[in-house]
Amino acid sequence: MTPCLDTAPAADKRYGLIDVTLRDAHQCLWSTRMTTAMMTPMLSTIDRVGYEYINILGGAVFDVQVRYLQENPWDRVGLLCERLRTPCDGLTRGQSLYTFELFADDLVELNSKILARRGLKVLTVYDALNDMRNIESSVRSAHECGMKVNAMMVYTLSPVHTDAYYVERARELVALQSDFISIKDPTGLLTPERALTLFPAVVAAVGNIPLQLHTHCQSALAPLVHEVAMQHGFRYGHTAAEPLANGASLPAAEDIDDRARALGLATGIDRKALADVSGYFACLAEREGKPRGQVASFDPALYEHQVPGGMISNLRSQLAAMGMQARMPEILEEAARVSKDLGYPILVSPFAQYIVTQSVLNVVQGERYKTIPDEVRKYAMGFYGRLASAPSP
Repeated sequence: MTPCLDTAPAADKRYGLIDVTLRDAHQCLWSTRMTTAMMTPMLSTIDRVGYEYINILGGAVFDVQVRYLQENPWDRVGLLCERLRTPCDGLTRGQSLYTFELFADDLVELNSKILARRGLKVLTVYDALNDMRNIESSVRSAHECGMKVNAMMVYTLSPVHTDAYYVERARELVALQSDFISIKDPTGLLTPERALTLFPAVVAAVGNIPLQLHTHCQSALAPLVHEVAMQHGFRYGHTAAEPLANGASLPAAEDIDDRARALGLATGIDRKALADVSGYFACLAEREGKPRGQVASFDPALYEHQVPGGMISNLRSQLAAMGMQARMPEILEEAARVSKDLGYPILVSPFAQYIVTQSVLNVVQGERYKTIPDEVRKYAMGFYGRLASAPSP
């Protein structure tokens, strides 16, 4: 156990926090149902917390704002960027932008121009296959518009996603001249043991480019993984205010701040302002009847099916509506088999949805692959990009 240091940390020993409360946290716990009006009362207080960046945009935000909240996503981006002094960050799915389709380069470039015009300072971008050709136009256009780029490589656990695989992906992101490089762990599969080999290898591969860690709490190991990141030179960690942290969400800012300070790292976090922010979202959750994040218990089955927590909760509610909730364990077991059949796609949007859909069809119809959705066929044919491993013959 590392003792807490009484002396102030050196200025160059820093672990900056990136806030995801206004985006990924409520996407995981509240199905992205936080409205802009729920956010605005706390913006000045969030500014005082001392975050390095604030993530305000992601793929599901556009869909939910238009389909369910009847809001204009572009207006939210502009309002938050205008009112927040802390630089704002927005995430896209590379060539797919906010959807599951692939778009032409000129539309990707137009998206970057509009985001920059609305005030976004950092464009975070990933490709679900880790085919970095699919983020080239996003990186290039974001730089042309004056934004910094946080390029992500998505983590999963499989025989082909080795440390050497991720070192090669990291080198590709260095070649793209990314301003930041992130390891994105959407299901919370990272363990401290794996981090002890993976993180030093990636740090060596990226040189002076700052590394960020984005890992969810579904296995309850994320805070420990952050400690390994801190000890091996990562510069930033993604966190959420406590009421919207843990479970399927990301670690609590309070927890990660405590761990960083115990390791002698400065975070710049104002705990009084953070307490005010967490207090507000606790009251908001109670008022709106929304769940607060709970620390997850370790579940070995997670490392088999690898389905993100947000998808599990959605699937559970859909099965309950059809009176089929008892078949949930079968479907999750089938998801592990389908993933292997298809060459271990990473269970992040959009492929998480494709794997779960195919698994439901296999279980409900009683015959595996009796029905194959077009999206699964296109994936197997390489339509979306280079596969990490060939599907089963």
